[in-house]
Amino acid sequence: MPIQREMRSKLRYQSNQTKDQLLGMAKKLNITGRWQMTKVELVRAIEKANNPARRNRHDQG
Repeated sequence: MPIQREMRSKLRYQSNQTKDQLLGMAKKLNITGRWQMTKVELVRAIEKANNPARRNRHDQG
């Protein structure tokens, strides 16, 4: 099961944007540690920053 979850996760967070474009978005959103992140991590951080309901639910659980 964990492998399937990981594969789904990788497919879900694929982005057509370049890493430089994602870094620009992360900068606008003031995401710290963005230079050390992979492309997938950047997409996840951007999605989290853009979805406060998901962020709050994650922080509570």
